[in-house]
Amino acid sequence: MKSLTSLLKRTGCLLFLFQLIMIPSMAQISWPPSQLLPSFPAPAQTQDLITLRETSTRWEGEGPLLGHKTGRLESDGWLCQTGIDAPNDHMIYGPYDASIPAGPNVAEFRMKVDNNTANNDPVVDIDVRNATTGQVLASQTITRLQFPIAADYVNFTLPFTMPADNQSIELRVYWRGTSYTKVDWVAVQQNASSAEMYLFASLKGIVNRTKPRIFSYEGDAFAEGPYTWLQSLGLNYTEPADKWSLITKYRNELSGLIVYDPAQIHTVNLATVMAKSRKALIASPLLLARLTAAPYNLPVLVDLRGQYTSKLQVYQTLFNTYWPTIDHRLLIGLNPDAHKAALREYATALGAAVVWLDPNVAAESTLLNSFLSSMPAGSNFMGWWPEEQPGVQRTSQYGITTIASDWCSNLTMHSGTPRTVTLKAVPPKPILQNKLYVAFILSDGDNLQYIEHLMRKLWNNPDRGSVPMGWTLSPAMLDAMPGALNYYWQTATDNDNLISGPSGYGYTYPNSWPNQNLLNLFAAKTEDYNRRAGFRVITIWNTITGGINQNVGQTFANIAPSLLGLTAQNTGGGLTIYNNSLPGMALSCNYCTSEQAMKDHIASAATGWNGTSPRFIIIQAQPWTDIKPTNFKNVANSLNSDYIVVRPDHIFQLIREANGLQVNPPVNACRFNPVTKK
Repeated sequence: MKSLTSLLKRTGCLLFLFQLIMIPSMAQISWPPSQLLPSFPAPAQTQDLITLRETSTRWEGEGPLLGHKTGRLESDGWLCQTGIDAPNDHMIYGPYDASIPAGPNVAEFRMKVDNNTANNDPVVDIDVRNATTGQVLASQTITRLQFPIAADYVNFTLPFTMPADNQSIELRVYWRGTSYTKVDWVAVQQNASSAEMYLFASLKGIVNRTKPRIFSYEGDAFAEGPYTWLQSLGLNYTEPADKWSLITKYRNELSGLIVYDPAQIHTVNLATVMAKSRKALIASPLLLARLTAAPYNLPVLVDLRGQYTSKLQVYQTLFNTYWPTIDHRLLIGLNPDAHKAALREYATALGAAVVWLDPNVAAESTLLNSFLSSMPAGSNFMGWWPEEQPGVQRTSQYGITTIASDWCSNLTMHSGTPRTVTLKAVPPKPILQNKLYVAFILSDGDNLQYIEHLMRKLWNNPDRGSVPMGWTLSPAMLDAMPGALNYYWQTATDNDNLISGPSGYGYTYPNSWPNQNLLNLFAAKTEDYNRRAGFRVITIWNTITGGINQNVGQTFANIAPSLLGLTAQNTGGGLTIYNNSLPGMALSCNYCTSEQAMKDHIASAATGWNGTSPRFIIIQAQPWTDIKPTNFKNVANSLNSDYIVVRPDHIFQLIREANGLQVNPPVNACRFNPVTKK
């Protein structure tokens, strides 16, 4: 018996060593039923780092090559203002450049408005004109609601086909006079570099599905820099002189090419769905001669040119032919004109269904409903929507959340990082006094691309930790970015309070969920993920201005016992205590864009306070207008001794104490046993 035990130990060690040798080539993506999103294999210690950017020609709005018939120069752009500048004329036209190559290209217009919610009036008409022939090659009317944010620049793209070389191009912005509008620049993204984006995104997906080895810096979403995450996660990197060398390096993992149709650009999304099973790269016709020749010698496996005459036909084929064999737990929304790389690598690796369907277009809406109605409870929509509110509203009506992630650039790597997240103890709350308590929250942490890019950049702000504040993050990071979540925990100060972004494990409008059973499942899964992520406050969104329905608050109170509190978007709506146990507090500012706005809302919320009882004020700011810890520090320093700035979890503990509730409910197992069928 002793010799047998010794033999088993020896053979066991040999088997373990064999497995260590074989894992890099045999590792697979895993997606247990209990997980929201899949886990990728562990990333290689040394990554191939490439820069993945489009080549574009850009003309500044205030520059000498663009003309103007209305508006005026203002610092970094060209501005038109209602009541000041003449409406219904071109604020931008030009540059009459003849260097744009023949074939498919994309014009880009970088603009901003000061208010994106007042109405949905047309703001500008953008177009691309062939100045040599007088032909308008592409045009679009941009309405107010199409700007996803206010007071910061947004890029609008307009695909067009240049009919011949050496013809003059004119990019125009026609101002309707309905809104403050400022143009930063206009540009043309040239076709060959766009084609490379699709190609290398698919290469990353095919290679990284078995072991993440390629990391790309794409510089999107206010990016954090090319080396930041690699250094933060303890990974090494090499930078090949030519990214095309990686196709040669990983040639034995590739079987060939899927050629998309530039005349029907949505075939890019269909090619993304097909690429995984065929181990194929997504190829533009422009790159075929190079890819099929030495040293790559990649054969064409599927050619999608000429097969589809409409966008809807592409996605109907996807639904009829491919959707039945794809994991229905995930649907991804990517605009093939804009999202050439970014999350496309993740979609390629998973072979997930990728669509770009607008809930506001009747035929697209019907097909979108066909996808959503066939997805099981607990499913998610990743990527993004043509417009935020209609998209999030639609998935909410099916009990599905949206996980904003369209500009995530390395989720295949992040999803393979170690899943152990080490939490820190919560510092003791302050003593309750008759004071004005203020908590700051920085929003949009439900957005994985924000966490990957802009938040990581803001985390380096020298004033972080100088004032208490809440950082919203996504509980889905436990699956999609566990290493990043652990990094934020390990580098957090006692003044950094990590809380859940809207509205739990994903962005959704809980008021709109179709039935109580699905809402119970959502609350239970959110409780599970929040406990493991260390989040005890949730920012609940029911549109940007909505409150929390009574049944929603009670559901969280009954099923999520570890929660300290909920915030609501109905500014100034006050305090509600659900089920005599869970406080829900309406924000005093639901999306502040400046220091002055925060000061004004704090002053308004403090009006009438007489010092005989505590009052609680929660300010939520949005990060896309350069709000950072320094701004919170400045606002905090502007307050007098009547005010005390505290963390969001502490303000809810103080609210609990002031209302005779349990101050620190235990973080224990979820007491709801959900039924998992939809």
